[in-house]
Amino acid sequence: MTAPVDATTAAQWLLFSGALAIFWSSLLGMFMMIPHLRIKPLTKATRGINFRQLLSAHLDWIMLAFMQGLAAALLVLFDLAIPLWLLVALIYGGWMNAVPYFLRAFGINAFVYGGEIIQKTAYVLGGISVFVLTIAWGVLAWKAGSVLLG
Repeated sequence: MTAPVDATTAAQWLLFSGALAIFWSSLLGMFMMIPHLRIKPLTKATRGINFRQLLSAHLDWIMLAFMQGLAAALLVLFDLAIPLWLLVALIYGGWMNAVPYFLRAFGINAFVYGGEIIQKTAYVLGGISVFVLTIAWGVLAWKAGSVLLG
């Protein structure tokens, strides 16, 4: 996991992942139209879903896609080779960071360590995503700063 990944390859993976996140968020956005359709059976079937929390997840995945795009731009513009773990951390964080909001829409509060195993697992995985994104962005900023400052 410490083997370096060249800037172009890492950027391609980040841009692909970000594009998939935009696609997923678009699908989620279409699903969020259900309450506005006023089709009784559909509205009744989705009555237990918190669509405001889905909106949070929808927007978060869009922002995380942009984050992956910015990371890709940094890699290419600064010609930064990065370790594989850093690439994996950025992609993992770009997907997992919004999952607690998504699960909350379905009654699972992944912001609290408690309840059933799915809630505890989601809490831990979400916490890991915050941690790895913070570390990854610190390393990226350090590497880019090193290039700028020579």
